[in-house]
Amino acid sequence: MKNDDISHDGHRARLLDLACNAGLDSMSDVQVVEFLLTYIFPRGDVNPLAHRLLDTYGDITHIINANVAELMTVKGLNERSAKKLSKFGDLFFAYITARMNKKFHAACEGEIIDAVEDLLRFRNDEFMLLLGFSPKNYLCGKKMVTRNSKNEVGMNVMELTAFLSSVKPHALAVAHCHPYGISDPSKDDVQTLAKVKKICYDCGVRLIDSYIVGEDGVFSQTRGFKVRKYTDVDDLRKAFETLSENKDEE
Repeated sequence: MKNDDISHDGHRARLLDLACNAGLDSMSDVQVVEFLLTYIFPRGDVNPLAHRLLDTYGDITHIINANVAELMTVKGLNERSAKKLSKFGDLFFAYITARMNKKFHAACEGEIIDAVEDLLRFRNDEFMLLLGFSPKNYLCGKKMVTRNSKNEVGMNVMELTAFLSSVKPHALAVAHCHPYGISDPSKDDVQTLAKVKKICYDCGVRLIDSYIVGEDGVFSQTRGFKVRKYTDVDDLRKAFETLSENKDEE
């Protein structure tokens, strides 16, 4: 083994120890991307590639969300490694979905909103989510509906009725996302909600709510306001700094 390989192996071991002992939150952006790349490249120095990816995309979220063709323009990534890197986002959603399949019980509406966030908040394309619940609020069915258009998600009546017929839920929660947009409902969203309400009524299913997940929060269509708001980290930091300055003045 070459000396370079030995030194790189030592760096990888230290990186793994840091991730396990201190946590990813304590690592720098470069270290987190390096750690991710070690799963794609079994050996070698991935630090320069981590820097190039961050210089190109800014953060790990945009790196993972980039498509294969875009990733291949970065020096050090071929088609195979770009494909692997582009799938990490899907792995995250597969993990969340698997956890929900293990007898997910919604003790309150907040837990339903948590589940909706986990599955929809960071999507790049528009999806509609159907969650069916038993009389005791256990998740008994889940379906993700996607469309080719990035601008809208419509409700296919046949798809919804087929879901209700096969799952036979006591109650239904519907949600969809507005990637890179606000959570306020569009005219299409209002029309879609009217369809969902009618179908639920005809099938004897209670509609819990229809949620819209946007960059600014989660909007409840049945109540007409945001039930959860997202705060930008920089804005939150500035608010704390202002609060601290006001206390010092006092």
